Amino acid sequence: MTVDSFDPQAMRGVVTPEHVVQWLTLAERCGLDGDSPSIEKVDAALAASILLPGWDQVCETLADAELEILIRLFTLGEMQHGSWQAGAQSPVVPLVKTLKRRDKFDPGLARWIKDHTTNRFLPHGDLSALL
Repeated sequence: MTVDSFDPQAMRGVVTPEHVVQWLTLAERCGLDGDSPSIEKVDAALAASILLPGWDQVCETLADAELEILIRLFTLGEMQHGSWQAGAQSPVVPLVKTLKRRDKFDPGLARWIKDHTTNRFLPHGDLSALL
């Protein structure tokens, strides 16, 4: 078992288009369309971008298919890498909200997310915060 390192400096700012490009490149390398893809480990700075604010804004220009790829990457990655665990702050939540706003969120994707995670906040976030 390995322990990931944490760099508090990496938690400053917001997620950037460069982060998104890096995540999409990683998703392409991992072959998310397979049965049991193995998600590669990433450097601490990129992993920290999972918790940065701004996922909803930076991904607004992405295609629906790219949003779904990121949703699958973060869902699987959270199960394989401790440093990716984000609970209610997972980027999956704003990415799903973006697809919902576009009326492109497939209930089958919601089932897939639930089948591949133990994060109780996915795919819709902290529902108690809406009360």
